[in-house]
Amino acid sequence: MATILCDLDGTLLVKARRDPPGFVAPKRAAINRALAEVCDAPAVDFSLGLEHGLTDWAIAERAVRLQRPEFALDGPIWQAVVARAEAVFAPGVPGGEAVYRRLPGVPEVLVALRSAGHVLGVVTGNVSFFALYKLREAGIDLGLFEGPSAFGDHGREREQIVRTAVARSSGGPFVVLGDTVHDHAGAAAVGLPFLGTGAMGLRREDVVVRDGPPAAWVPDLGNVEAVVEQVAELGVGEG
Repeated sequence: MATILCDLDGTLLVKARRDPPGFVAPKRAAINRALAEVCDAPAVDFSLGLEHGLTDWAIAERAVRLQRPEFALDGPIWQAVVARAEAVFAPGVPGGEAVYRRLPGVPEVLVALRSAGHVLGVVTGNVSFFALYKLREAGIDLGLFEGPSAFGDHGREREQIVRTAVARSSGGPFVVLGDTVHDHAGAAAVGLPFLGTGAMGLRREDVVVRDGPPAAWVPDLGNVEAVVEQVAELGVGEG
């Protein structure tokens, strides 16, 4: 049986709606304030550095560089940003509406994978307290994830986060589950099989390539049996 390292955004959950005019979502508000204070970047906007699949660390650095082009967000500065963002983070939105929702097939596919004997972990570019907030908002039981987890606290690049999760495990085999070419690249760099989901636009040809570790693709996680079958095939013989 395999340890499945799950991405979050675009894989298990998505933002439920666009922010209304003049509203700043809780995550963006906290990280904007932290970057402004720690990195001397007044009026910085985290959202201007966004690219789907990048880590919070990389997005934050891109956002600050719009004001300070030579800026480098090194490890100690990033840890200070994370600590400050967590301190000022104020979850919740006006009216109490959830910001994030589950994608089709979730959590049913997670329950099925566990029932098949697999262990679930998390590998996400979100820093840890943002990731847990998103899971709770989307109504995904944190107790499903008993395996190793690693977050955007731990690396600017996906590869670094995947390596952290693997180091926290007692051993493989592993399968990385994600929805972007960045997720695939992180898995491949560590030599791990990858299962891509196309719910947010990832194509089969983006991940099923001749070279590199085994990779497979499903249109989305709604076909639970297909996902369980693909994970079983990818996890065979990989250590």
